[in-house]
Amino acid sequence: MVINPQNDCTWTFQNGILSINLTTDEGKSYLFKTHFSVDDLYMKPEVNASFTIKEGELLTYYLEGINKILKDEGSALDLGINAVACEQYTKPAIPTSRYFIMGSQREYEVLEGDVVSVYTNEFKCGDCVVLEPRDADGLTRLMLLNRELLLDVKQHRGYSLGQMIRVDPECVFEFRELNNRRNSHKYA
Repeated sequence: MVINPQNDCTWTFQNGILSINLTTDEGKSYLFKTHFSVDDLYMKPEVNASFTIKEGELLTYYLEGINKILKDEGSALDLGINAVACEQYTKPAIPTSRYFIMGSQREYEVLEGDVVSVYTNEFKCGDCVVLEPRDADGLTRLMLLNRELLLDVKQHRGYSLGQMIRVDPECVFEFRELNNRRNSHKYA
């Protein structure tokens, strides 16, 4: 499914969950629920606010990256819409770089929409879409694509699908880059 300016695409709330109403060119209506409740939002779109041009551009970037690793169009669209909602409307996450392995001064520049990996200090891998390569604090904003990523089992600290992660750019690796190379890192 392709979302284009001719489609009627609006934000709404369904049982306290940020959602998108989409009507296709064929007149079929869809409701996509995001992973975000009203309490998760920093800014709330007006009910029936149109999907903006900027949001459409972000969705395009995110889908380009997600489609490289996920071939199911419906799941990719769901993750892409969640990434737009995460970037545009959710509260910024606190920085958690200390829980992640850092690369050693490498020259890897991420772009909006890239699918990348982060590795916890316990070497658990989390796959993410890049929401913003560098925010105002110089951190990379990511959205987790996996069901969960545990940072600290004892403290019950971690992330779940769709949550924002903010880390030092050196914590961001190419997709699954370290899965076979455990000795090429330093700790934050």
